[in-house]
Amino acid sequence: MDKRTFFAVALVALLGSTSAWSADVAPPVLKAPPALQAPGWTGFYAGVQAGAGFGKARQSDFLGFDTGDYNLSGGLAGVTWGYNWQIGNTVVGFESDAAWAKISGSTAGRGASGSCFGVTPKCSAELQAFGTNRLRLGYAFDRWLPFVTGGMAWGYVHGAEGDVPAGGFVGSGAEFHYGWTIGAGVEAVIDPHWSAKAEYLYADLRSGKTFSEGIAGVGSITESVGMHVHIVRVGLNYKFNPGSGLLLDWLPHNPGPGTGPWNWGGFYAGVNYGGGAGRASQSDTFFDRGQYDVSGGLIGGTIGYNFQHGRLVYGAEADLDYTSIKGATSGNAAILGACGLGSLINCETKLNWLGTARARVGISVDRLLPYITAGAAFGKLTSSEGAAPLVLYGSGSSTRLGWAAGAGIEARIDDRWSAKLEYLYVDLGSREGFTDQLATLPTTFSETVSFRTHIMRGGLNYKFN
Repeated sequence: MDKRTFFAVALVALLGSTSAWSADVAPPVLKAPPALQAPGWTGFYAGVQAGAGFGKARQSDFLGFDTGDYNLSGGLAGVTWGYNWQIGNTVVGFESDAAWAKISGSTAGRGASGSCFGVTPKCSAELQAFGTNRLRLGYAFDRWLPFVTGGMAWGYVHGAEGDVPAGGFVGSGAEFHYGWTIGAGVEAVIDPHWSAKAEYLYADLRSGKTFSEGIAGVGSITESVGMHVHIVRVGLNYKFNPGSGLLLDWLPHNPGPGTGPWNWGGFYAGVNYGGGAGRASQSDTFFDRGQYDVSGGLIGGTIGYNFQHGRLVYGAEADLDYTSIKGATSGNAAILGACGLGSLINCETKLNWLGTARARVGISVDRLLPYITAGAAFGKLTSSEGAAPLVLYGSGSSTRLGWAAGAGIEARIDDRWSAKLEYLYVDLGSREGFTDQLATLPTTFSETVSFRTHIMRGGLNYKFN
């Protein structure tokens, strides 16, 4: 047998034995990896965020000085925390954030009454901190969550004008400004705990007292800085497991999707925090100083009782908050409308504390309770004009009774804990606030102070058995 014949016979034998082995042993079956499960968005989360901002600022005062709008730009970075509730594909949540910021700009003014003072003429503004309390509404597509969002915004705004007293008016300072924000974004799940997001926000921090400036030995006036910014940022969030404590055992538990039904009836107590922005005014028989912006934060406690019949939930709620809502002006352009008529030209009003007693009516939708509310509001106002011993000065405080109305949404975290986001309009009316003294004469003027504000706040409630 030659070599070619030998190899041919060997090949036939090998193929035959392979066929026989294949008939006795089934070949292995390759399976595709299991499909990733669509995530559940319900739960508490916390994370970090960073991005950039750009916008416009504007400085003005009662003398008619107005810089016009000038550009701002810079960056920000901070933290985020919130809670989501998912019903089908709809996701509703509350989110808060706080960030260090350096979004700044400057101008030399715009000529005539808008020219800034200084050896090197300059007006500047900087957003040094920024935060929000917002409602989010999204629609889940598998692992993606596009959403819209809106609520309250706050910022720590620094302003300055001039450089040395020899250059004319000079001053600088910073105040918290409160306003509103709206935006949209998209969030995507990376794994069961981690998600990433990209977000755009527009924020209007309104115009209000930011600092006082003047010439040494002559006098000072209030300078208002208004600011609105566009924020573009990205974030990374960590969602805590359903069913276990969020961070510590005494914090609310996340029951996971599908838990319920929810019973809203019973007594509850809790805490709330947020901010307000509105308008105040001062006037008397002869002079009107005009309206001016007020804004600031608030924090306090809440108690209430709910009754539930089917899906209808109704009850009463009361709260008491410490507030820093305040504002100031130098008056209007007419010299007799100036505040103080002396070296310190300033009118100021502050809401020291605010309470409400309201009725609430809502409709239960799974773990969510959208509601409307209205009732009485009461608070202590402190107001002043000028300073002794100027031509016109005075100060005083009064406790006001007014009204409040608004709406909100509350969401059950588990059978005891719930969180809410709420808007209230508060009107404390227009009544006598203090008495002004005219120089050293016995003549006095009764000053009328009006005060109205919009409140946006979040809350955490505990329901007792």
